[in-house]
Amino acid sequence: MTDKQKSEYKTLQKLARSLPLSHPRSLPPLTVLHRCHRRPRLPRPRLSPPPPHPPRPRRSPRLVYNTSTKLSLALKPPAPSYSASIPLLHDLAQHTPALARSTRLLHDNLHGAVLVKDVTNRVKDIIDAIRALIQTFLNNAARGPRLAGTGASGEEYLVRTAALHDLITNARGISGIPKDNRAAVCLSWKSDRESLEDNLQEIARMINQAESNDPLDDSANDSDDGWDEFGLAHATRMDKHELARAKNIHQILRLTTLLHKRIFLDLLAHPSSAPVSAFDTLLTHSNLLLSTSDDLVAALYPAQDPAHVRKEILQLAEVATSFKTQIPVFLPITDELAIQLHALNVDDASPAATSPSPSKKTADKKWFDTCVDQIVRLCTSTTESLSQSEKPNRAT
Repeated sequence: MTDKQKSEYKTLQKLARSLPLSHPRSLPPLTVLHRCHRRPRLPRPRLSPPPPHPPRPRRSPRLVYNTSTKLSLALKPPAPSYSASIPLLHDLAQHTPALARSTRLLHDNLHGAVLVKDVTNRVKDIIDAIRALIQTFLNNAARGPRLAGTGASGEEYLVRTAALHDLITNARGISGIPKDNRAAVCLSWKSDRESLEDNLQEIARMINQAESNDPLDDSANDSDDGWDEFGLAHATRMDKHELARAKNIHQILRLTTLLHKRIFLDLLAHPSSAPVSAFDTLLTHSNLLLSTSDDLVAALYPAQDPAHVRKEILQLAEVATSFKTQIPVFLPITDELAIQLHALNVDDASPAATSPSPSKKTADKKWFDTCVDQIVRLCTSTTESLSQSEKPNRAT
């Protein structure tokens, strides 16, 4: 490496240090990028509250995309041009902190915790991809132009560049950064619903396997394939008590899945005047419902532990009851008494005048209340039968 190339390489290293190359993953990328600024900045007074609509980083991702493409062409092995990469690194050192600063305009109580988390994670992934790309160029420069252009190291920068481009393209696409907190909650809600449907299908397969007349392959069970050491031995058939228990729980999970689906269709799929925090709380209950359902399905594999199954059913009933307290926030019954009083007519005592039809919001709330009550009723009856089945075992 000539003296000129050494000088350019030192300049490359100096500029690369201004980028977030080695920030700890426990810290948010915004804090690390803020430390990259050498010049102290005085806090500016906030003259107006932050905008109600979440600001979306539009210009910075495009600039990072274009600059990284030019940088990859300038530092392409085996003949990198360090002098051409210096202004590009200057631009990248400006665009990257600007991309992270856009997340500082988001607030949990104003824009929603789910949206803030989604945007922060996407920005962090982009910054990590930039860090990996710059580190690849530094490694290539340390090896030398000839060694960097041979073998897998000559194609590594292409992989890093493509990964960065994919992250930026996905973030700017239609299914990228949500426009508001409700849209962010809807994306996570759909993922939870798919997992709930998978749990329902898993229990259906258990029941079909237990009710089938085909005998299990004993030769497969007797084979020593090593899975027993990990607790993943071949499944055995349910007995009649376990099968009846699985059928009852299948009915419970069918109702919880239906409740989860109706909440999305009636409450989340349409604009709502509910506060932003209500969407965050509703998604928290959805995650609890999914984790509880997973644990309940796992407890149904033979041989079942009735005490453990009973515990998971009680937890599921508690989660379902928590939905009942959150749904009225999205279905406010306002002026319902005034509507009924206005419908009354002293002069006209017809049944239509004295019995007004309920509004759609009132009817929807009654459906949700009935569904939750039915879930709790089935959970109670199933746990009572489990308690009765435990008594003979304790007596023996």
